[in-house]
Amino acid sequence: AVRRVLGRPTARRRAALALPFPEKSRAFLLDRYDHFERLDPLWRARFEDDVRVFLVEKRITGVGVEATDELRLLVAASAVTLSVGWPEYEWDHLTEVLLYPDDFDRDYTFGGDERSGEAHPWGTVILSVPSLLESFEVPDDAYHVGIHEFAHLLDVDQTHFDGIPVGLHGERARQWVAVAEKEMERLRHGRSAFDEYGAHDAVEFLGVAVEAFFEIPQVVRRRHREVYEILSSHFGQDPAAWDDERGVRE
Repeated sequence: AVRRVLGRPTARRRAALALPFPEKSRAFLLDRYDHFERLDPLWRARFEDDVRVFLVEKRITGVGVEATDELRLLVAASAVTLSVGWPEYEWDHLTEVLLYPDDFDRDYTFGGDERSGEAHPWGTVILSVPSLLESFEVPDDAYHVGIHEFAHLLDVDQTHFDGIPVGLHGERARQWVAVAEKEMERLRHGRSAFDEYGAHDAVEFLGVAVEAFFEIPQVVRRRHREVYEILSSHFGQDPAAWDDERGVRE
């Protein structure tokens, strides 16, 4: 019985990967997601495999809204954007994604304007559906609630957020802290391409920086090179170079 229980995720994964990636889903992502479009065929195949695994292994629940196949695909794409460069990453810390029908306030009342998403250290991610859709509709505004909240979940150290990307240790972690402090100071003086929300604290700076890295990579590379180099190395991705190759200009 134990073997059967422990083997179920692997069996589900094998079954999902045994089938071709649905052409309808591929067309949907190409139409709706700029980062997916910028990937070359090899990276795109890896992305598609990771999306399939995410969808069969992670719980996505609608709260007052239907978790349609399209919304589930956008949730998975948001997470996989961060992890596609890490072949062994499992999103083990993620317990559930909740989809809300609107933005919400600190009491989780729908219709508030305080929050469009939230990540909890125990592994729950909450996303406002209108904000998630907007994130994909406008690809170059440095705003993406899905990427932002999943970036927070990658930041979890035991039971709290510390603003240091998972896997950065020692000198590399100290380098990130120093760069983040410098960039937050630039934000406070209006000399930054990052969203001003990132000046709030180191935790929010990480979310904002990761959003910008994937949404406006060429701008980040030009104006915030240290941030770009650390995140490019960390995620194993070079979206600014990929945009160069496909002829995209700032």
